[in-house]
Amino acid sequence: MDLFSILVWFCLVSACITYGLGFFVLSKNSSSPVNRLFFAVMLGASYWAVGEFLIWHVNSYEGSWFWLKASSFWTLVIATTVHFSLTFTSHWLSKREHILKIILLIYLPSLFFAALGICTNSTYIMLHAGTGYQYSPVYGSVAFQIESIYFLFLMLSALYFCVQSWIRSHKERVRRQCALVSTGFLLIIGLGSQSAFYLPRNGIILPNLVFIGIVLFSFIIAYTILRYGLFTLGPEAVASNIISTMPDGLVLTDMNGLIISGNSASAKLFRLKPGHMEGLHVTSCISVDEFSRITQLVSESGTLSDYECNLKGSEVPVSIASSLVRDPEGDPAGIILILRDITARKSAERALEIANEKVTLLSRLTRHDLSNLVTSLLGYLTLIREDGRATIDNPHFIACIDLAEKISQHLQFSHEYHMVGSHDPVWIHLPHAIQAASHDLATGSVQISMNLPEVMIYADPLFRKVIYNLFENAIRHGNSITGILISSLQSKNGDLELFIEDDGDGIREDEKELIFYHGYGKNSGLGLTMVREILSVTGISITETGIFGQGARFKLIIPSDYWKTDKPD
Repeated sequence: MDLFSILVWFCLVSACITYGLGFFVLSKNSSSPVNRLFFAVMLGASYWAVGEFLIWHVNSYEGSWFWLKASSFWTLVIATTVHFSLTFTSHWLSKREHILKIILLIYLPSLFFAALGICTNSTYIMLHAGTGYQYSPVYGSVAFQIESIYFLFLMLSALYFCVQSWIRSHKERVRRQCALVSTGFLLIIGLGSQSAFYLPRNGIILPNLVFIGIVLFSFIIAYTILRYGLFTLGPEAVASNIISTMPDGLVLTDMNGLIISGNSASAKLFRLKPGHMEGLHVTSCISVDEFSRITQLVSESGTLSDYECNLKGSEVPVSIASSLVRDPEGDPAGIILILRDITARKSAERALEIANEKVTLLSRLTRHDLSNLVTSLLGYLTLIREDGRATIDNPHFIACIDLAEKISQHLQFSHEYHMVGSHDPVWIHLPHAIQAASHDLATGSVQISMNLPEVMIYADPLFRKVIYNLFENAIRHGNSITGILISSLQSKNGDLELFIEDDGDGIREDEKELIFYHGYGKNSGLGLTMVREILSVTGISITETGIFGQGARFKLIIPSDYWKTDKPD
């Protein structure tokens, strides 16, 4: 087999190699524009190589002429290659908003030259050569000269973009990728130019050598994939893909508030066109006061989460998370802002607030009406007893009074329970809260003493009622109680353990948990149920750990984040 035949069949081999490589790269990450464009280039190269093979393989003029015309769309392969180079090097023209420029500057001229090749003989013609036919450039044609200059310019531009990216990139991995891709482009340009200009002018008839360059380019790409992770979904690609597709807006600013970059979601929030945010000051979208506050909070703690504000010039509420960006020396270099539209959340919160207000109003009115009725009932029962119409020891009469009193207690509990969690927790000075609770209670001969440091705890404002109820229960049910001691201990994990213990009768083992249930106990069990509910607002737990016969001992565990040693404001 002579060199000519080898080169003809090599065109078919080239088609198979490029076709397989294209699908392999696409499978690596089918959502990547770079991978999709490379697939398009390889698919086009396969089409071009098959057309070249058939031009030389058929032995009739009509067959060769048909495949020459059918191969005229090779111009789009060059156009797609340049588009791939732009996207691969992240050139500004590759951005979505510039796609019209790419179509006008690259694809439309390529389609024009393809149509010119199909409809006219101004660029290539068929000639009889020995036993077959060959195509030859029309060197004297102005159309061929313009076409040659244009596509040589395109391929040199693709090479230039890769070389520039190689020079400017600071990442060694990216530099090596660009260097190898540039080498591949250089081989294609060199071998393709030989077939387009040098060989025909010197009477050398051979199939297009560009396909040797394309095969070599394919081998280089395969090596780059295996060695340097080209087209692989690495951390950089993942991060970039997440940022561009995430539903939340992301904005990067310098320390002065100038926007360096932002994703499409942030542009939509700010009502700007994608790509038009860079260079603007963030205060054109967020008020000066809000941004100053965000900057202050981020500078103090390094991060910020769920900061709510309205965007400037609109009623759109957003939740902002933010963090500092530091340079290699560790100094603040910029601020990242992540903005989430919380319009739906705010609407839901408002609807819930309105519903809660209505339920609260209904509950309050119902409770008020029932309380008035019970008060009237107790009044009539009292009048009956004083009037002597019912004997005091009549069990039915006594039961009526007891039931009325229990109804009144339940209504009072309903009112107090409704207040739990209705106000935001606050920092409370523990010793002062205990002293205030003891002053509100008639302790009689019971001595209340405490051994506590200056401790502040984060709790519901009703915490004082917790202490009051614990003291009241101790005095009411302790029988022989003479004193109550309050002390504390810091556990190994940082929690604060608060102990309230007395020297009364204590609580039986099988009742230690039951006393916190609603309706249990000697006095309806409302007090300790309320105590546990109030404490649970900030995650404070309470258990009874005393020994029956030696006194009750309540243990409160305050999480480490909800207490501190401090003096009151």
